[in-house]
Amino acid sequence: MTDPVGHPSPIKGEVAVFRGELYRARGAEGLWPCVELLPEPGRPAPEEVAPRQAADGSVGYPVPLECLEAWYAVTWTFRWRRELFECTASTPTTLSGNYLGSDEHFAKEHLKRRVIGYRGVFPRDEVTELEQHREDRLQPRHALVRRLDEFDHFRPKTYAVHRGRTYPAAAEADTSGLITLTTGDDRPEDLIADPRDPSGEHFLAAPEQLDAWYRTHWTFRWKGEPFDAAGTVDGRIKGVYTGGSWGFVSNTLQLTPEKGPDGVHTQYTVQAGLKNVTDLEQHRTDLLPEKQ
Repeated sequence: MTDPVGHPSPIKGEVAVFRGELYRARGAEGLWPCVELLPEPGRPAPEEVAPRQAADGSVGYPVPLECLEAWYAVTWTFRWRRELFECTASTPTTLSGNYLGSDEHFAKEHLKRRVIGYRGVFPRDEVTELEQHREDRLQPRHALVRRLDEFDHFRPKTYAVHRGRTYPAAAEADTSGLITLTTGDDRPEDLIADPRDPSGEHFLAAPEQLDAWYRTHWTFRWKGEPFDAAGTVDGRIKGVYTGGSWGFVSNTLQLTPEKGPDGVHTQYTVQAGLKNVTDLEQHRTDLLPEKQ
């Protein structure tokens, strides 16, 4: 595919630069945060990149973000009779475009009606100010990956603080009242190694040995309704609906019914882009006072 002035990029779509070569591209669904390269028919596939078939049967070549020099969305605009259009198609002699202006009289006189708005096809020699626009996709995706890593993908977590050091911890004490800490290579001298753990990375602490023991979780609103965050899927935050509106549940096709933790009751979940959620907030519940 070539753009209106003969460059190897689409009229409208996404482009990735890999090893100095431009390819049509798309986010790799189910392989987030990779980007799939889409070579044009007859063009060699990128070397040393294994192909992957998508659910629709199309084949892409997934590449990690750090291997790309660029990834951006492309659009083109032009003017015809000083009015602004977004380019939708090109031939060697014509350009097609959707009208971006607001002159209703001009549109009715010169253009064809769309479902929403107007469009037209114009000789190239009558078009002026042909311009490419790029929207960076790479840096925002990098920023999102860092954000998800920073907050451990928004999953509920439990921590314990022992002698000023914070460790992942069990959310409940065992039957003897001890709390399991995951210490990794650290070996706290005053704690008991968990005999049930062959890896030697788990230690047991009594509540009075801890400086703090707490649970963290995230909440947010989507379409104005409340959700508990349950992690992320392909870069989208997953939430469990905590509101009480059956009308919202029944009328919102994007909610998915799932079995709850008890395996009996149904809960409703959503996977939403972070830019589409509001009131994203972390909460802390102290567990230690309950055990003292």
